[in-house]
Order: sequence, then structure tokens, then C-alpha cells
Amino acid sequence: MTNGVVTVTGVTTNLSKMSPRLKITKYVIERLSQIDTNERTGCLYGLMYDGILLVVGLSLELFENGKNTYNQLLLYLPAEIELCGVIKFSDSLTIENKTKEVLQDVDITDNPLVIIISKKKDMKAYFLVHDKFEETNYEVLESDELWKQFLHVRLNTVLPLTCEATIAGVKNILQNKRKKIASGQVSFHIDGTLVYLFGIASDVGVTGTSTETNIGELIDSLSPEQPSRKKRPNTHTLEIVPVSAVMKTTKDLLSDKLVKTAVKMMTTQRKPAFCISMPLKIDTLAMIHRNTKLSELYTVLVEAACRSLRLLESVLLEQLGQEGIGDGAGLRLPETFHYLPQELGHFLTRVVPKGIPDESMEKERMLLHEQLALPLDKPIFRRGNAYTTYGGRLVNPHEALPLPSTSPHITVALVRGRYTYHHYMQDNFNDDGWGCAYRSMQTIFSWFRYQGYNTTNIPTHKEIQQCLVKIGDKPSSFIGSRQWIGSTEVMFCLETLLGVQSRIIFANTGSELQSYTPELIYHFQKHGSPIMIGGGVLAHTIIGVEYNADTNETRYLILDPHYTGADELTTVIGKGWCGWKNSDFWNKTAHYNLCLPQTRSCI
Repeated sequence: MTNGVVTVTGVTTNLSKMSPRLKITKYVIERLSQIDTNERTGCLYGLMYDGILLVVGLSLELFENGKNTYNQLLLYLPAEIELCGVIKFSDSLTIENKTKEVLQDVDITDNPLVIIISKKKDMKAYFLVHDKFEETNYEVLESDELWKQFLHVRLNTVLPLTCEATIAGVKNILQNKRKKIASGQVSFHIDGTLVYLFGIASDVGVTGTSTETNIGELIDSLSPEQPSRKKRPNTHTLEIVPVSAVMKTTKDLLSDKLVKTAVKMMTTQRKPAFCISMPLKIDTLAMIHRNTKLSELYTVLVEAACRSLRLLESVLLEQLGQEGIGDGAGLRLPETFHYLPQELGHFLTRVVPKGIPDESMEKERMLLHEQLALPLDKPIFRRGNAYTTYGGRLVNPHEALPLPSTSPHITVALVRGRYTYHHYMQDNFNDDGWGCAYRSMQTIFSWFRYQGYNTTNIPTHKEIQQCLVKIGDKPSSFIGSRQWIGSTEVMFCLETLLGVQSRIIFANTGSELQSYTPELIYHFQKHGSPIMIGGGVLAHTIIGVEYNADTNETRYLILDPHYTGADELTTVIGKGWCGWKNSDFWNKTAHYNLCLPQTRSCI
């Protein structure tokens, strides 16, 4: 592809056949175009497949206190993603000593990658081949193609940790566990199949299928009834394959008793020190191409397990180094959370001590935001932001719609972040004809939860009614009734249950809504939260607006809570339950109230 021109000296333009083909995800391209930094150097992270280097992530390298912070960041990334090169925010290709150190740490390829971003945001890519820089073209991998070609395996298992409550004791025991796993004394089972993977300690390798089978074929064979990828709506489906581990060791390794103790600690007095005993939960990811053979998956899972153990170790050691936890009595069980920020386009894993409030870890999150060049005014790595299956509900169904026009005279502002679609008849609860505002409120609650602003459960209809009775807005007879609520009640509940302030807009008629278009655009650009609108006997959720300056027309992206069917994306999109509506969608004579939930700056 053609890139901006940058003046670079000492560059070889004939690309060596030894260097890989280069692809860069659309996520990385967009982040690079938006980064405004005083840092001179960054790191690139990618994976190899079929002779292709795919760049999936980046970070700014701060080099604080002489530390190479990318080494720790690598542990946060799914296995198979490795350091692959550097970014230089410069107009020239001069390489300082610190940058050379980073390039020397690249193991994934013999030809480290260097990307130059000029002051004008022009970009060029080079491979280092035999100590010379060779310019290379690159392809941009669109996000939907990324999720079609790649999937994740998620390894879950529990290991016992019993050792002296000292830094040396924890280091030694976890080093031994990593050695044991790496030595082949563990097998892996792909859940829901008869497939087992064995290491070098076994002569079998793979059982339950052919060694030539790739992971994509195996997963497709498990769901033959699924529609073909070509027939699916315009959205990606993230595939995560669950895997468990079986250790060749004593029978108490995965004992139910140990697992059930959860955070319960046992400390026994010994001669020189105390002893700690806890179940250590490994929960780790690897990102692999669908063509990866099952016979190659074993080493990937070993690396994933070892990364998880190192993260768990770092959390335990940090606690042991704190005052008052020297005997291990106050040691907290590590908890693992996986995040998939929309800005990154790849998973990132954090391990934190259980029970420590998010507010107490703001400094660590701030450093991570800065390192990843992420916004500093909204949560991304709080517990509420963690990836989840969302209870089987549809997540962001609007992303399956065709992209709006990008003409200069058209302004589009959309909901930011993740929400779940709540509508009539969900949860085996019949609210058909009266519960639309309740469902719209649940969608708003889901947005605040999944953006990490809180960890409050999404309230049921009864809990919403109880809240309104408790604050004196409704009589006690309201609880258990089928009475409607409106925007004002939504505002009361958001403030009472979440501490969220809202702005109310009153429109005398549906026609008057057009005049509030600038305020709706501002809301989505600044806050990004869904808007509840009520008028007449109907409530809807607005999740976006489009304004055409040439025609002075506004379109509204509506999430309709009146849908009564199953959570099937094809139906929801195809039948217009989530879609763009013109101004005539609103009743021209009805009064409308809009509840615009406000966000606060935090991290």
C-alpha cells in the first residue's frame, strides 16, 4: 500500500526474501493515527502465521528507572503475541541504544520491525535484515477479517500453592511449577470434545482426532448447525475455546477440598517462617490462527500457563513485600480478569488481589493507560470492564448494521462502549405492553456496568419499583404492579442506585425533537451513554444520531425494547428492532421526555 513520504537515509529498498510479509490490524493503524505523544519510542506486538507477521498491538515505552516496561506488558497479552519491533516518532531512522535493546529482545522473527511515524503522521515500515533497514509494504487487516481468521483458547485449571510465606518460598515453588508444566508433565483437554493434547513426556501427542486436524476445523465440526460465516450479519463473533489441564502428579493437586476453600487461608507455625496454602487459579488466553494444527497447540498452551503463573507470582510477591503481610496471614488470593477494550482490538489480562477496591488501584491503571496510549478520562481496566459472556444477551447489536455515510456534510455520533440489549419477555418475565421503559433503563444500567463505572447488577423490574418506593416517588402498592414509568423515574433510579446524574430534555412534540439534534450529538461525543426517550405510551432507547447539514434532516439509531422474540441478531437487525429511523418515527403531536445519563471523568 502507499504511505506518506518520509526522508530516511541508509535504507535498502529491495526487500529480502528472508523477511516475512507484513500485515497490521486496522486497530493499530487507527491508534497510530490518533496518538499525540512526546515519547520518542514505542513497542510493537504481533504474532507469526503462514510466513506473515501480523502486528496486533503497541505501547509507548517510558523506560522509567531503567526498566523495560514492555517485558511486564507481554505477560498481560495472550500467548503467541510477542514483541516484534519498535515505533519511532521521528522523521529519521536513527536508532538509539535503548531502541537497539528492544530490537535485540525480538525473538518472534529474525527481522525485527521498525515503523516510523513522522510529525505529519506519515508512516513507513522497515524490516531489519542483516543490520540494514529494508522498506516494506504492508496490508491492513480489517477488524472483521481479524476475528474471522483468529480465535482464542482459554485455559482454566487450579494448582495448589503450599510454601513458606516468604518471597523466596513463593519464587521457588512457582518456578518449579513452570518447569513441571514445560517438561511435558501435563496434558490438555479441549472441553466438549474427546481431544487430549500430550507433551514430550508422552509418545501420543494428540488423541480423539487426527494430528493434522486444525483448531478451526475442530470448532466448526462441533457446531454444524451454525449458519455459514458469509450469511452472518455484518459483525464479528469472538470465538473462545475452553481448555482444561490434567497434571501427572499426586491426586490432591486438583482436589475438590482445595478448590472449595477459595480465599480461605491456612497458616501454620514452622521453625523459621509461616506456611501459606491456597488454590492458585490459572485462567489464561492464547490467540491463534484457525489453521493452527492441534499438534502445535500443546506448546502454545504451555506458554499461556507459564505467563499466567508469572502474573500470579508478581501479585503474590508484591503483597509479601508490603508491611504487615510478612507472615502471609493477610495474603489475598489473586483474581484474573480479561479485558477486550474496543480501542485495542486484542485481549489484555490483569491479575489483582481479591477484595482490593478498584479505587485503590487507580495509580496502576493510570500507568497502564499511559503505556497503551488510552484515554485518561474513562475506565477501561476496572473489574466492571472485564470481558464476560453477558448472560447470552445480544451485545451492541447496532454494530451489525451497515456503517453510516462518511460524507463531510454528515455528522454521526454513536453510543461508545458495550451494552446489552434488553427487551420485552426476557428472563422468562412477561412485561409485554408495560415494561418498555424498564427495559430501556436496564440497557442503560448495562452500559454503566460494562464501561466499568460500577459493578452493580442490572436491576429487575421489582428492584426498580422498590427503589422508587424507597425514595418516596411511588406508594408501596407500586411494587409488583404493571404500571409504566418514564424518563423521570429512570433518572431517579440512576441517581439512587448508581450515583449517576442525568439531564432531562422536554420536547412538546415529536416535530420539536429535531431542534435538539446538536445536544444529542454533544451527548454522544462527550458521554457516549444510551439515551432513554419516552412519549405517549412508548419508550425507546436512542443509541446514535446522524445529522445531514445539506438537508437539515436527522436520523436516530433506535434500540427498540418492544421486541418480544429470541435474542437472535439476524432477526433483530433484519426486522428493524435495532436500526436507523427518520424523524417521522416520532409522533408529531406527542410530548417526549429524554433522559441523558452523564458520565464523570475517572479511570
